[in-house]
Amino acid sequence: MKIIKETRERFGRFFYRFPEGESAADVFDRVSSFLESLWRDIDLNRLHSDSSQDLNLIIISHGLASRVFLMKWFKWTVEQFERLNNLGNCEIRVMELGHGGEYSLAINHSDEELLEWGLSPEMIKDQKWRIDGNKADWNDHCTWYLRSFFDYESDSEDDVERS
Repeated sequence: MKIIKETRERFGRFFYRFPEGESAADVFDRVSSFLESLWRDIDLNRLHSDSSQDLNLIIISHGLASRVFLMKWFKWTVEQFERLNNLGNCEIRVMELGHGGEYSLAINHSDEELLEWGLSPEMIKDQKWRIDGNKADWNDHCTWYLRSFFDYESDSEDDVERS
C-alpha cells in the first residue's frame, strides 16, 4: 500500500487509478452524468410536485464522489481538488442557495471548517461571494477558473514567425 500511495502522489490524486479501482477522473465522468440527469429532472419538474415549496435535495455518497461533486459544482480545478481532505464517516456538507442565486458552503459552515476541509483562502473567498453574488458577475469574480483554461505566457518570437 505504501508503494501505491507513493505512486499516487507522483501521478496526482485526481488522475491515479488504484488497481481494480477508479480514479477521481473516472468519478468526475459519473458525477457529470448524474448532474446532467439531475438538472434535466429539475427542469422537467420531475422532482418537485408543489411549486409553492422550495426543492431540497439530499445526496448521500462516499467521500471521493462527494469531493468530486463539489469540484464539478463549484468548477474547482484539479489543483484545488487535490487540496481537499476526504469527508469523515457520516460527515456532511451543506450547500445552500444564496440571495444572488448561487449555492455556497459558507452559509452553513465556518471559515475554520472550510480550511479543515482543504479549501484555500481563495476558495473560501469565492464561497463567501456566492452568498450574495450575482450570476451575471461570475466571470469577472472568478478569474482563477478562467485562468485554468488559458496559457497567459506571451508567445515567443519563433511561435509568432511560424504562424
